[in-house]
Amino acid sequence: MVRKYIFGEPIETDAVVKGIAPSTWSDGVFQKKEDGFHYSLKEDEIVYGLGENVRGTNKRGWRYISNCTDNPNHCENTNSLYGAHNFIMVGDGVRETYGFFVDTPGKVTFDIGYTDIDDLSISMEEENCKIYLIEAPSYRDVVQEFRELIGRSYIAPRWAFGYGQSRWSYDTADEVCEVAAEYKKHNIPIDSIYLDIDYMERYKDFTINRDSFADFEELVEEMKKEKIHLVPIIDGGVKKEDGYDVYEEGKANGYFCKDGNGEDFIIGVWPGKCCFPDMLDDKARQWFGDKYRFLIDKGIDGFWNDMNEPAIFYSEKRLKKVFEKMEDYKKMNLDVNTFFEMTGMIGSICNNPEDYASFYHNYKGKRYRHDQVHNLFGYYMTRAASEAFERYVPEKRILLFSRACCFPEHPISVCIGSEESGRETMLPGGLI
Repeated sequence: MVRKYIFGEPIETDAVVKGIAPSTWSDGVFQKKEDGFHYSLKEDEIVYGLGENVRGTNKRGWRYISNCTDNPNHCENTNSLYGAHNFIMVGDGVRETYGFFVDTPGKVTFDIGYTDIDDLSISMEEENCKIYLIEAPSYRDVVQEFRELIGRSYIAPRWAFGYGQSRWSYDTADEVCEVAAEYKKHNIPIDSIYLDIDYMERYKDFTINRDSFADFEELVEEMKKEKIHLVPIIDGGVKKEDGYDVYEEGKANGYFCKDGNGEDFIIGVWPGKCCFPDMLDDKARQWFGDKYRFLIDKGIDGFWNDMNEPAIFYSEKRLKKVFEKMEDYKKMNLDVNTFFEMTGMIGSICNNPEDYASFYHNYKGKRYRHDQVHNLFGYYMTRAASEAFERYVPEKRILLFSRACCFPEHPISVCIGSEESGRETMLPGGLI
């Protein structure tokens, strides 16, 4: 059984495909309090869910924050990763089992026996959400109900289930060929090689670095003869550069996210100063999706959408403030207080929450501050690509990865993150 509850004025996410009439909330196994929803945990009860995350399959004993975050150096004390999968399962898994899905694009905190060892609490910054409560005998039954609620998942092309080689980064076409040759030399099967940012011209989306990948088209064909697929990266920020066609088109048509004054919001990522296409806006999303044809026409049949949490190295305005303050520090005799004040300020440049609350989207006919719809950005960037594939190559099944993800994304791509090859990141993260 699935019950739906509506609180406040929810922002639509398109995560749910099954129509369910809303019910009136009444406390049961979950209780609604001023600070959120609560569930009393039994002594040995296991809590499953939250997608790929830290601390193994049983999520009990930690505080998780669903807020798509670029954090490649994560470890066991990390709270947020690249995905925001707001679904958990509790109960005995045999006779009395529950699924709890929070349908909202904003930040959600799951405190699972961390603050209070016997209490699971779920809270949001703004109580504008839809809650889906699933009751069934077993975990399997709950998962089946949930899958019917959110729809079928994306199925990647068959070759994507083979071995793929990826690293940061292969700087030249010769390096790519060498990797393929070494696999062949050692009789190791390989189906795909991933191209990070160095195949691009100065890290600009939908360009080719002709100095190091002089004949990119020939490279694609050579790899195809070896039954190897190349999977290039596409980033969520468009370089702010006069004469760069993607930037010029986006600026001329108003496709970039705006700040509070209606000006293009300038941030820094791989190429330096960039603008975010407003992936949530229908026209901007179609325009960005059309750009994938640049690589499709060169024989590419797999893509890796990256930096789409979206990651922010710095905002132009914040960096200016930091540089101005550094002039003051240069004149100081830094003691323990001012030194750590300075390093704290420098550490706050990247992925600063204030920056995420400083630009806006046009979404479903309304204007939303980014932090209110943050977890949807990666989905809509990836949807831009998926919809373009349907327009241009509907007969082909194209591999599509997305680093940032939330539940609306599962029908169109495979969700991934960024990892270091350390022990902690290789432990099982739990998949639902």
